[in-house]
Amino acid sequence: MTTSLRFILAAAVALPALQTEELGFVKWTAADLRGRHAALSARVGPDHSARETLAEYGDPSGSHRFRLIHRNADGVPEQHANIDDVVYICSGSATLLVGGDLVDSSGGENGEYTGTDIAGGVRHIVGPGDILRIPADTPHRYLVPEKGYVTYVLVRIPALLAGGVIPDDAPVLDLQPPGFVRWGADDLARRDASLATRIRPDRSARETLADFGSPTRSHRFRFIHRDADGRPEIHDDIIDLVFVKSGAGELLVGGEMLDRDGTFGSGIAGGTRYPVAAGDMLHIPAATPHGYLVPEGGHITYLLVRVPAVL
Repeated sequence: MTTSLRFILAAAVALPALQTEELGFVKWTAADLRGRHAALSARVGPDHSARETLAEYGDPSGSHRFRLIHRNADGVPEQHANIDDVVYICSGSATLLVGGDLVDSSGGENGEYTGTDIAGGVRHIVGPGDILRIPADTPHRYLVPEKGYVTYVLVRIPALLAGGVIPDDAPVLDLQPPGFVRWGADDLARRDASLATRIRPDRSARETLADFGSPTRSHRFRFIHRDADGRPEIHDDIIDLVFVKSGAGELLVGGEMLDRDGTFGSGIAGGTRYPVAAGDMLHIPAATPHGYLVPEGGHITYLLVRVPAVL
């Protein structure tokens, strides 16, 4: 591990799988998600699905909820007026039908609708390692092949309803329907290899995958590669949702930021170290100091989703 950063480290402690009061740092390992998938597959209900809430902020709108969902048949068509879905496909495969119009729409409480079918729409094949963004107010449905299944993590984040100004350096996204994005596992592997050839003096490389123009810089998706320790950072109004795509290291999280200057500092006093590796998913709450620690000769690459904090 490099020693250029003055981290003050505390001993690691056991991490609960679910915290519902004062939701703090949470890590779901690849092995943990596999085990949870196996348990869900054994208790599929009459609707051919099973689900588990991984974490819940209790927001009345139903946003800021993390769920693991298993399906072994087609899902019910649905539409969320005020919620963006961020989806990580863990295992299996399916076709996502997205866009078009909801047929026989019903419901409406809290902006949540279901239907009997979707008229029109675009089909996207999804598989393990893919990460999706389904924009608010967009009909969608998972279509599962006969004798197949799909298991995915669903994170519900509040839609950016007003005030969004797309920055000039945001990438142009041309998938259909508008606002839908799929980053496939193969595509992310290619981007990872490319980032490794573009390391900056701070020993990192990064690429903005999408930026939907929030004034607070939430609703931003970035792909980041590090081959040395990162600077300690803190975001007062942003939750970091992290999908570790390759490599391994540690995350120092919590404690007190030293010599804070805006987003960054010189070190962290009293934090806790957690090992992180490819396949892990992390939740770093707002206003929490954190820094990535990379072993000598190693690297870590992760996709970062910036989620607005619960107000």
